[in-house]
This record gives sequence, C-alpha cells and structure tokens, in this order.
Amino acid sequence: MEYLAYISKTDLARKTHQVIRSVQRGQTVIIESHGQPEAAILDMPDYYILLAATRYHAQTPEIDLAAGLSAEALAGATAQERYDQVIAHYLAGAISLGRVAELLELTWADLRLRLHRLGVPLRFAPETADEALEDARIAEEWSGKTGK
Repeated sequence: MEYLAYISKTDLARKTHQVIRSVQRGQTVIIESHGQPEAAILDMPDYYILLAATRYHAQTPEIDLAAGLSAEALAGATAQERYDQVIAHYLAGAISLGRVAELLELTWADLRLRLHRLGVPLRFAPETADEALEDARIAEEWSGKTGK
C-alpha cells in the first residue's frame, strides 16, 4: 500500500468512509482542490508523533538520560502529553525504540514504520548494555514468555 494518497474534495465527499479506513491503516490522504493540495488527513498516532517531535525540536526539554522513563511518570497524562514525553525521551536518547513502543502501546514494527514514514530519526541498536537488556526484557514481555 502506498503511504500517501491524493483525492479531490468531491471524491472525499463520496468516499468518506473508505478514506477514513485508509487513514486508520496508516495512509495519509491529501485533499486537493483543482489539483492543489489543501489539507491532509492522518490518523491520531501519526498526528501525536508529529506534534511531539515538533515540540521537542522547538523547545528541547532537559531530560536525565540515565533515568529512562517509567509508566508511572505518565500516569494521568493525556494522549498528547504521553506522546510528548515518550518521543522527547526517545529523541534525547534516554529510551530505546522498544521502550517507546511499550509506553505508547504500539508494536515495535508499527512504531518503526510510523517513525520512518514521518521522518522521525530511528535508532535501531541499543547504545548501552543496559539498553540492550531493557530491549530484551520488553521483547520477552510482548512475546508472553515472562508470564505477565
């Protein structure tokens, strides 16, 4: 599937349900009028990621790289606040891609695809032994081997 689709305003009116389904499957739809792009429709996780990355680069927060990010630190946060915190910690290098996936409740593969598609930098390999151990722990939890 292509990640970008173009549709006229008229076709959007006729095919709204189909367009929304495509967006929910990860496609961004560009709405055109007279051949000129006027708006984009994307799903909420993509929107949250883009806004979080923009906020991080607009005003880089101070992040303790050694502290990581706990699920408890995100308790009570809105969806956007959760994404802001998690993406900021990831971009700062404080948490791994696997930890981001866990905290945002996305699969690692889905998250990786989204970040790549949206132009957010990817860090694949753990940079430290602790990161590698954390990635292994997360992978075990997701696969159900730890019994959690």
